[in-house]
Amino acid sequence: MFNDITDTQVLLKFGLILLLGFLVGIERGWSFKKKKEGQRTAGIRTFTLIALSGGLWGLLHNEVGDLLLGIAFLGFILIVMTGYYQHARKTGKLGLTTEMAAFLTFSLGIAVIKGYIVLPVSITILMVLLLSIKPELHKWVKTIEPSELYSGIVFLIISAILLPLLPNRGFGPWKVWNPFELWAMVVLIAGISYAGYFSMKYLGRKKGLLFTSFTGSLVSSLAVTVTLGRYGEKTKSTDILTTGILIATFTALGRVLLLVLLFNHQIFPIVAPSVAAMAITSLIAAVWLQLNSEGKTSSDRFTLKNPLQLSTAIQFGILLAVVMFLSELSTKWFGEPGIYGLSILSGMVDIDSITLTLLDMSEENLPGEIAAYGLILATITNTLVKAGIFTYFIGYKRAKKLLVICLIIALSSLPGFLI
Repeated sequence: MFNDITDTQVLLKFGLILLLGFLVGIERGWSFKKKKEGQRTAGIRTFTLIALSGGLWGLLHNEVGDLLLGIAFLGFILIVMTGYYQHARKTGKLGLTTEMAAFLTFSLGIAVIKGYIVLPVSITILMVLLLSIKPELHKWVKTIEPSELYSGIVFLIISAILLPLLPNRGFGPWKVWNPFELWAMVVLIAGISYAGYFSMKYLGRKKGLLFTSFTGSLVSSLAVTVTLGRYGEKTKSTDILTTGILIATFTALGRVLLLVLLFNHQIFPIVAPSVAAMAITSLIAAVWLQLNSEGKTSSDRFTLKNPLQLSTAIQFGILLAVVMFLSELSTKWFGEPGIYGLSILSGMVDIDSITLTLLDMSEENLPGEIAAYGLILATITNTLVKAGIFTYFIGYKRAKKLLVICLIIALSSLPGFLI
């Protein structure tokens, strides 16, 4: 016998079940709207009743036990599959989408009664979304090339299978090499390359590159530079790639300022003038370059045969391991003066890790002024290394514009040392 509070809770849950079934039913009914009455397999009423049935059996589960609940579910499956068989025999269509949606809707009703709220609601929204974009999904599948599918499988292997298997602890001298972190950088570069490929494919070359530059640099601006440098080997014009690297530089510098402000605001007055000047200079350069190259490279096209660029990512991972060793070596051999060497070497591969390291050290026993100047050196190095990486891929003559701009960006930090 339910008390008043329990009755109210049960009614509220059934209200949610009614809503979830109704939402799925609306989508299914809308997808069958062109069919005549009697030709529709399931719609609003059917899916609402399916959800309520699941809720009712979930409520009775404590009374009837697992066995009868299982029998009820098997009976439901039998009813659905009988309807599917009759429909398939009449129409010749073998799709199971509506039937799978029915199974899931029945299960959602049980889940809500058992006290799960967020998960059933999230699954319902996702299910309705997937059901509603069927035409778009079918069109997208038809555009997938074999190389794209193969690269996607390889990416899943290196990220979802290999990465979790690697030990997340230090090895080698001073335990400087962490296999998990090194491979994570390889996965990151490969992922940015893969995302950039599809961004250019579906957004267009210009918008795709700029989108990849900004979103990728939220994680690693150097990884973006490696990816764009690889793209540069396939195209004659490099203005849009240079703009992308400048956007990545601006984002990375802005991220450094934010981290300093959040974790050690005391050194912010020392860091801000130099790093902010570099960020503003990089943004101005990106806007100027984009405005002056507008319309000049629209006819330039290039094709990437390998969306993943895994070999490039592995090469960068090896370089990262070498620099990590040299960084640790500088601090062990040279002590406090080695902080500047650490900043320069670390800035060659990752601006975020050295930023967080120096901020943490400044909270303990490292003087704030040394930490601040170390951060500035790291940002300068990081900016110049981007130009070096780009030059490595496309050559000095073609990268000359970025080299000059990055030098100007680095020089713009000098007034900050005098304040």
